[in-house]
Amino acid sequence: MAPPQKLVLYTNRFCPYCARAVLAMAETKQPHETIEIDLKAPRPDWYLKEINSYGQVPAVKVDDKDIILESLIVAEYVADLHPEAGLFPMDPLQRAQSRYLIQHWGARTNPVQQKAFISLDASDASKRHQDYITELEKVDTLLRNAPKGSEPGLDGKGPYFLGSRFTFADLALASFLTRVPLVEHFQKDLGFKFPTKEENPNLARFIEWQDAVVKRESVVKHLPSKEELIEVYEKSTK
Repeated sequence: MAPPQKLVLYTNRFCPYCARAVLAMAETKQPHETIEIDLKAPRPDWYLKEINSYGQVPAVKVDDKDIILESLIVAEYVADLHPEAGLFPMDPLQRAQSRYLIQHWGARTNPVQQKAFISLDASDASKRHQDYITELEKVDTLLRNAPKGSEPGLDGKGPYFLGSRFTFADLALASFLTRVPLVEHFQKDLGFKFPTKEENPNLARFIEWQDAVVKRESVVKHLPSKEELIEVYEKSTK
């Protein structure tokens, strides 16, 4: 099948799921048009009728006809268009473990992270904070146990998930990693301080990974900064 002649990405700058599609476009250097969708307003009728009847983002229109929905599927499609970008490892085990890390974060880590920084209830703050650190320690274990591959940059030693090469799991979770500092910002008055790797060696690999991903050029260039995120979340709680 011939490559697409035109891609239109419907996205929102502050949506962490849209970031997957945005980063896939950036990492593969895929030409595309971007249309920003305001998530604070009702979706336009044209969007509901022509793009996604549920009003969700991201979405991609391919050659003015086909529509691709759901963040991971959109990002995978773009990555598949550009195998030369190396976002998917060739090793089946590494691919499987990449999918599991993404699934684990969505099902287990993200709910704990959301609960940790959104709630300002002081009565259970200590438990929320400890639950968050405990969950990140489990992610740390997954990172330490990343399978080694034979491709260059995929020896499992970091700083990214599979090695020194930025791959799909890093891309898919980057926007959530940029939100890690928000927990300390919003919970500092309730006594939360994110530990250093010296204070908690069980987070050393996670801290290395998070630091590498958030400093990735595509992440810095295309995703909101910490200051922008804080401003948005502060406005949303008023």
